[in-house]
Amino acid sequence: MKTWLNHWMAGTAERENRAMPAGPFVLADFTPRPATQLLILQPTPFCNLDCDYCYLPQRDSRARMSLDTVKLAAQRVLEDGLLGPELTVVWHAGEPLAVPVDFYRQAFGIFDQLLSGRCRVSHSIQTNATLIDAHWCELFSQHRVRVGVSVDGPAAINDSHRKTRQGKGSFAQVQRGMAALRHHGVPFHVIAVVTADSLPHARLLHDFVLEQGIGEIGFNFDEAEGPHADSSLRGREAEHRRFFEQLLALQLQSADRYRVRELANALSLIQHGLPRYCWRGRDWPMNAQTLPFAIVTVAWNGDFSTFSPELLGQPAAEFDNFVLGNVHCGGFLQAAERPAFARLWEGILAGTAVCRRSCGYFNYCGGGAPANKWFENGGLDSGETLYCRSMLIRPFETVLQALEREAAGQAGSGEQL
Repeated sequence: MKTWLNHWMAGTAERENRAMPAGPFVLADFTPRPATQLLILQPTPFCNLDCDYCYLPQRDSRARMSLDTVKLAAQRVLEDGLLGPELTVVWHAGEPLAVPVDFYRQAFGIFDQLLSGRCRVSHSIQTNATLIDAHWCELFSQHRVRVGVSVDGPAAINDSHRKTRQGKGSFAQVQRGMAALRHHGVPFHVIAVVTADSLPHARLLHDFVLEQGIGEIGFNFDEAEGPHADSSLRGREAEHRRFFEQLLALQLQSADRYRVRELANALSLIQHGLPRYCWRGRDWPMNAQTLPFAIVTVAWNGDFSTFSPELLGQPAAEFDNFVLGNVHCGGFLQAAERPAFARLWEGILAGTAVCRRSCGYFNYCGGGAPANKWFENGGLDSGETLYCRSMLIRPFETVLQALEREAAGQAGSGEQL
């Protein structure tokens, strides 16, 4: 199946895009005009946990984003004409709740004041949940904040890697935070990091999801990024495939009482494909990590970047540590005129060309994740990564195989598809 699928999709990509356009970033070359979909703000690099797979290089720093920086970040999106119909503001990178509740009340007010009536603004927070109490739940409810909780599963799995600063397990604190969310009627989803320790325990994770009343869970993995130099999934990809196969079977047995993000995304891709955009007269699959300014990431001090959020501030002399500018010194689009951006854009274009030529999944991905190419392959101008196989290809094939079995069963019983 995979050989046929790769052949068909690679042929489609080759027919649609025989030549890779190159050159500087020009806003007028895009149809529709690029808009910032995600504005990722780092309220603080500090985290009260010490997870052993964390990629953040400065999580001991207690520095905080100022409200002036928040205001400038919002203003730059507006002034640069990067607003679309919707803007999601994601508070992430560090533990966002290490900053007081009142900071967010004022920050949300800034976005309301500047952008109300111009676009629909929503706020998301990714938290380890250890600091959640009634005051946080009130804020989440009042502003309809989309809450993501980082927890790897029950204590036996979670506490192997997600420890406190004192080296103790964090699960009991996380469980209290999730209980507070449920008590106050605040919906939340979960992101769990899959490691070699959790691969044999799909059923245990399934039971955990049901016991905690979790409606949606996403499974990241311990990626090789920043200070975390290698992934425990390397060499265990067959086990990872079985993990997703078991999860899908268990999810279906539960009558779809919860959603697995990767499997749901795969089904959506199979059914609908990716949105498309036109660049220099050619049609392209939408990938926010390879499209300039679709994602803008702003550090606590106002430094900003685009493309993969994980790149910002990582050591890379040729790209100025992926810092393209600072909101206190100028707008986002001014960065496109600087040599660091030109080098970064050229590298991402080259990597997208490699994906187009070599990967049958290109039209379902649009060029991969530049951060993973950088950390795993040592260069942006490269192709497939462990991230590609783990987050797109294996879930895609798991769902496709299940659909094929279902179709074969229906055909054998005489049912019409």
